[in-house]
Amino acid sequence: MIRLALLLIVSLAALGVCVFGAIVEWAAFLRSWLAATLAWGVLPLTGIAVLMVHGLTGGAWGEHSRPVWRALAATMPLFVLAMVPLLFGLDELFVWTQPKEELPEVVQHKLLYLNVPFFQARSALYFVVWLALAGLVGAWHERRARFVNGPALVLWVFTITFFSIDWIMSLEPKFYSDVFGLIIATGAASAGFAFGLLLSVRDAGESVRLDIANIWLTLLLGWAFMCFAQMIIIWQGNIPHEIEWYVHRHRDHWRLLVWMAFVLFLALPFGVLLSTSAKRRAGWLLAAATLCLCGHVAYVYWLIMPSYESWLPAQYWLGPAALIGLGAAFIAMAQWRLARLELRHG
Repeated sequence: MIRLALLLIVSLAALGVCVFGAIVEWAAFLRSWLAATLAWGVLPLTGIAVLMVHGLTGGAWGEHSRPVWRALAATMPLFVLAMVPLLFGLDELFVWTQPKEELPEVVQHKLLYLNVPFFQARSALYFVVWLALAGLVGAWHERRARFVNGPALVLWVFTITFFSIDWIMSLEPKFYSDVFGLIIATGAASAGFAFGLLLSVRDAGESVRLDIANIWLTLLLGWAFMCFAQMIIIWQGNIPHEIEWYVHRHRDHWRLLVWMAFVLFLALPFGVLLSTSAKRRAGWLLAAATLCLCGHVAYVYWLIMPSYESWLPAQYWLGPAALIGLGAAFIAMAQWRLARLELRHG
């Protein structure tokens, strides 16, 4: 594991750069901060979901890796805290905050849902629910409330679906997709599983590695299916203001980014996970997980950044600073919590 002191120093330095960026270029800071927060926010969300799923199904894979998922779930307060600055910049992030008469007709019909007070209230509700779920599954205190895992998992799916609609899909409010929330949920779980593997794979036995790798492969295939289904449905529907979402994401450097995301997030890990022998070996799983996380970052940027007409120069340095600063903070918090759990349980 990376030393906590080093992680904290890196995090504070990078976050200092972000504070400076927020002062000199508020819009560039908000865009970069949004992408970085959503990229790292998958960790607590995945930890919560995995603990609930294991509570329903059982299995040796979950018992061995339980401290890792508890440690990831325990980073939920950091995710909520990172989201707070974004609530003060909604007018810079979302075009639907403009006066009604300046918006396209298709967006005007959505303003009953897309308005600032209701948006903020929904966001607060998501955060309260996720913090409650984290406590329920034992993020901070050992707890196994088996009888609530089923309803809680359904609630997790609903909240992450509406959160995805609010914070990602509504960046381009003319666009709509029924399966968008499920794409984000399966993608988040896939990336979270990859990070969980980085923390647990060296100490796990071969059978546990195989089980976790098989679950991870299922999530990756689920994400790929959802992405393909959405693209085919929208393309066949041939509605201009929905197709536009794909068109400008396949131009210029965005086309290169999405191919990079596809190869790193899905294609290369999928090739590794097809081999039973590779799934039993820590080295192969570590390599696949690292590639997957890199692809996840590229995919999040591909989802968010083309929503804006121009690329602000400050984003060239604010993007990496936000990603590194928040990433180091999340990793430090997860490692600290994992070390405490391992010490407590010997």
